[in-house]
Amino acid sequence: MSSEVRNSIRARRQRLGIQQRELATQVSVSRQTLSSIEAGDTVPSTLIALNLARVLQCRVEDLFSVEGSDDKVIKALLPKEQAGQASEESAPSEIRVALAQVGRTWMARRLDGDFAFAQETPADGLASPAKDKSGEIGVRPLRSNDDLQRNLFVAGCDPALGLLSRHLAERPHGPRLHWIEAASLPALDELSQGRVHVAGVHLDDARLGNRNASVVRRRFGSDPMLMVTLASWEQGLVFKKDGKRAFKSVAELAGRSVRVIGREEGAGAQELLRSLLKQAGTSLEGLNLVKVARGHRAVAQLVASNLGDVGVATRAAAVAFGLGFAPLAEARFDLVFHAELGTDERARALLECLSSARFRRDLGAMTGYLTARTGATVEAKS
Repeated sequence: MSSEVRNSIRARRQRLGIQQRELATQVSVSRQTLSSIEAGDTVPSTLIALNLARVLQCRVEDLFSVEGSDDKVIKALLPKEQAGQASEESAPSEIRVALAQVGRTWMARRLDGDFAFAQETPADGLASPAKDKSGEIGVRPLRSNDDLQRNLFVAGCDPALGLLSRHLAERPHGPRLHWIEAASLPALDELSQGRVHVAGVHLDDARLGNRNASVVRRRFGSDPMLMVTLASWEQGLVFKKDGKRAFKSVAELAGRSVRVIGREEGAGAQELLRSLLKQAGTSLEGLNLVKVARGHRAVAQLVASNLGDVGVATRAAAVAFGLGFAPLAEARFDLVFHAELGTDERARALLECLSSARFRRDLGAMTGYLTARTGATVEAKS
C-alpha cells in the first residue's frame, strides 16, 4: 500500500508562536525549503528533521507520520495510580485514553477514571493497560497528530471548567480542554510533575484571605508562573432544607450527632473548614467525618442522598441538589500555568476566551458565580 509522509510542523510552529522565517534560520534552511517541507512537497533529511524537533521542542515522530500506516503507536506515560483500576478478571484488552503532549512528554489519562464526564468524552486513542519497562504505554491514536497537539490537560475542581471546555471547543481550531477533576493542592502536584498544562486552585484562609499566589510561589520557587482568574464563588455549609437542623456556622458541626461530609486533603474547601474550626476553638478531629467526597457536587450529592448531614461546597452545588446554603467565604478560583506556555496558541485561546464578553456573561448567569475578575492575569513568581 502506498504511503505518504505527513507532518505537523506548521501547526506546532504556530502553537509555539514561531514565525516561519525564524524557524528556517534556526534549522539552517531557506524559508522556501521550509515552506516546501511544511506543505508536504519535500521530505527533509535526517539532520533537518532532528533540528526541527529540537527547535520545536518535541520528538521527530511527533512531527512526522506515514499516512496509510495502521500500526502507528505513541508512547505515553500513564499515571501510576491509574494503572490498575480494574481487576485482572475484568480488565479490558484496550483502554480508552485522553492524550496530550505536556512539554516533550506524551501523557495519557484513562477515560474511566478521574475525568469529569469521562463516558461522554470521545477517546483520543486506545491503549493496552500493560506498561513497558520505561513505565510507558503504547497508544494507538484515534485522531491526527495535529488534533492531538491541540489538547490541554487542566486539573481542578471547579465545575465551570466543563463550561470553559465547551466554549473553547466552539472556537475555530481552538484547543480541546480535558478537565481532570482534582483538589487544589493535588492539581498543583500534577502541574509540578509535568502531568498537566494548567492547574486550578482556590486556597483561602479565614484570617489570611486568598492564598493562591503565595502557595504557587512557594511550590514553584523562581520559575515564572502565570495565574488567570476563572471566577469567584461562595463556599458555605450545605444541608437538607427539610432536615433536623439548618446549620449557620462551623461551630455547630462538632460532636458525634452531626454527620459531616469532608473533602480530600489539599482541597480548598477542607483548608477553609480547618481554618474556621480553629477559630471556633475546635478541629477536624472533633468532627464526625463519615465520608470524604471528591468535588463540590459530590459533597452536595452525598448530603442530598442522606449519607451525611452537612458539608462545605459551593452555592451552585447546593442549588443543583436542592439544598440549603449558609455562606462562609468567597473563594477565587485561579488557573495556574508555566509562563512559557503563555506564548502557546492554546494558552492564548484560553485567555481570549476567558476575557470574552460571551463567556463572562454565560458564566455569570450560573448560580453563585462572580465574574468581575474573570480573565484577569497575575504573574506569580518569586
